[in-house]
Amino acid sequence: MSTVQKFDKKSKYVYSTAAIGRDMMYALYSTYLIVFLTNAVGLPDWELIAVGIVIAVARIWDAINDTFMGIIIDNTRSRFGKFKPWILLGAITSAVVFFALFQDYGLVGWQFVTLFTVLYVLSGMTFTMNDISYWSMYPSFTTDPKEREHIGSLARIFASLGMFIVIAFVPIFYQNYSGGPKQAFMLLAIVIGLIFIASQVMVFFGVKEPKNAITHVQQDKTKFRDLLKIIFKNDQLVVIIIAILLFNTGYFITTALGIYFFDYDFNRYGGIEFMMFSGILAVSQLTAIGLFPKLVNKIGRKNVFTLGVVLVIIGYILFMSVKYILPMNMIFIGIAGLVLFSGQGFIQVLVLVMLADTIEYGQWKLGTRNESVVFSINPFVTKLATAFQNIVVTMTLAFSGLNEKVIKPVTDAVNANPDMETTEVRTLISTLVTDEMLLGLRTSMIVIPLLLIVMSYVVYRWKYKIDAKMYQKITDDLMTKILSEEKPIEF
Repeated sequence: MSTVQKFDKKSKYVYSTAAIGRDMMYALYSTYLIVFLTNAVGLPDWELIAVGIVIAVARIWDAINDTFMGIIIDNTRSRFGKFKPWILLGAITSAVVFFALFQDYGLVGWQFVTLFTVLYVLSGMTFTMNDISYWSMYPSFTTDPKEREHIGSLARIFASLGMFIVIAFVPIFYQNYSGGPKQAFMLLAIVIGLIFIASQVMVFFGVKEPKNAITHVQQDKTKFRDLLKIIFKNDQLVVIIIAILLFNTGYFITTALGIYFFDYDFNRYGGIEFMMFSGILAVSQLTAIGLFPKLVNKIGRKNVFTLGVVLVIIGYILFMSVKYILPMNMIFIGIAGLVLFSGQGFIQVLVLVMLADTIEYGQWKLGTRNESVVFSINPFVTKLATAFQNIVVTMTLAFSGLNEKVIKPVTDAVNANPDMETTEVRTLISTLVTDEMLLGLRTSMIVIPLLLIVMSYVVYRWKYKIDAKMYQKITDDLMTKILSEEKPIEF
């Protein structure tokens, strides 16, 4: 029996395109929740810092909860399989909670912090159900490395498309909506939430899972006490955890502070410059992801990772040089973004594929297959990274003076007069910001992420050892073992 099996084309495209709705919802939640609280609600510094701490602690708990959810999914037995029930349930419940987060309830002080804490913890726990089941479904489709790379890059293309749609259009909408930013965010949460649910209904009814001797091996239920063994005895999984954590923390800090850069450093509040920048980033990242399978075939995964990191470093250097060395205009900002996000696109798909390979490695080394536990590591690490990101972002805004001395006065003025002209807002910003504030913003947005991403690359090159030759040996050994058993799997 061959280890190689192609995935049904229709199911492949249904699964991949559904990532648009998922990442639209997640982009609104992860990129614009703090923006909603600063630029629509107008939190004072101490509440903003409290929110940053709540998010960090909740993300750490949520990261731990992800691995438990992975075990629950691995142990699920239903007529719809082990992934689909959680995909649908997670989509519906998290969309409802996300909508509740983007509301101004008129609370202040500890009442606000308490309600925010409850809703934020619920948002993480509900989205976890969908997130882990959706991505851990992916390696069960096939063990063919090329097919995996194609499915992974395709899903990432659509995920990136959904993310960039939201990142590009949300600022234009909330900064120019006649009803004001609060009402704009409420409408965005409703529309994007419905798109999210519809996309996951597509997966539930439209994806047909193939049967494969390796990916659908029969085994005993995974026990919670085996969780640490599954993770820490898989040494290659540990390497990927550290590399992803460092890379994502740096990358997320940059993207989270990006809107503040355009609004207050570049001083283009309410303009189309951020939308243009997002379009440049979308094209560069989608192109990089689309080229990924061919590039891997020509130069190999390690060289692709090296290329990605080099591009990221060059992009950061160009970004830091704008205004201080290079002119402050969209041409040079766009070039910096083009280079930076092309490299990030290569690394994003590469990490997903390498994480999938550690499933067979763990199955080969430990004797059990745990897709959901292993793929719970991706959101686990992502949430740890966002915990660190939110601490850096909220502290940067508070301690640089940007929040209470610039953002809050601007937010109060816009809320008091929703029809305020864009030129008036920009003039107000220019009278409030100082060079010291903007240098602090740039340092957190560029210098810290650059150091973290370089560290990520060093860890990967130093410790990761699964290459094409080793992976082929792993799958050959697994198939030999399965075929030698007395009772082979029946289809």
